[in-house]
Amino acid sequence: MDNIEITVFTPSYNRAATLPRAYECLKKQTYRNFEWIIIDDGSSDNTKEVVEGFKKENPFFDIIYVFQENQGKHVATNNAVRICRGNFFITLDSDDACTDDALEVFLDEWNKIPAENQSGYYGISCRTCDKNGVINGTPMNIPYIDSCDLDLKFKYKITGELWGMIRTDVMREFPFPVVEGYHYYPENIIWSSVGRKYKSRYINKALRYYINDQENAVTNVDRKKATKEKFPMHLHYVNNCWDYRKYNRKRYLEHIVAITRDGMANNYTPKEIRKMVKSGFRRFLVTLFSPVGIFLYKRS
Repeated sequence: MDNIEITVFTPSYNRAATLPRAYECLKKQTYRNFEWIIIDDGSSDNTKEVVEGFKKENPFFDIIYVFQENQGKHVATNNAVRICRGNFFITLDSDDACTDDALEVFLDEWNKIPAENQSGYYGISCRTCDKNGVINGTPMNIPYIDSCDLDLKFKYKITGELWGMIRTDVMREFPFPVVEGYHYYPENIIWSSVGRKYKSRYINKALRYYINDQENAVTNVDRKKATKEKFPMHLHYVNNCWDYRKYNRKRYLEHIVAITRDGMANNYTPKEIRKMVKSGFRRFLVTLFSPVGIFLYKRS
């Protein structure tokens, strides 16, 4: 298929049982000019055989299967971006589902942005909902917001998981860092960095279903490991988002506290953590609230 408009990417680790749900959603899409890339992140189940079964059905879209040694979703994302052919990139996790018109709505909303302004946008973002259609997070009460992730989080105080279609060239401009020892790199760091240069149109529509059950969890990570891998996110917000603390001081303070808790989970001492903080005043705040972070770390 030539001139593909959208690449749908699914990272998969031992998710042979849930991949058919994503596949069925894609088969029902009202928009059809897309490809599906599945990066198998070192699965030990029959993921490959399941995908081969999809291919034998000969769907209207190309299916590209790639196996990699287990390295994490962020590495799988980089690999998918490297080989994808679409102008836009959408991540559909292996335990997710979406509405039948999801891809069509994304493109329709993109085309509503005047062509001369599109270079300033990285894509279209939407809400997510549970299987009953209840939107996850804070209501928006307006059709859309043209903004960035930092504004959404701090200024507008919108909570809840989002989903989106992103320009592939922007994904290539902001690849995920590969950090030794990490199987997860916080996506918030990438989106807040992207938001310093581009904005997104956040639409008040839920196009992806969040299916929250134990069996279908994408990753089964223990709490201490999850805490450890969130440390770069807290360090990023403390160091690089100081200008946003005035909009949501409580949210910023949470990162000030968590940097000690999660830093200690990475075997850093409080002194070493303070040295990673850029400015003297922020370092003072981290020191001031470090007893709380130490307490939370010991409780985890």
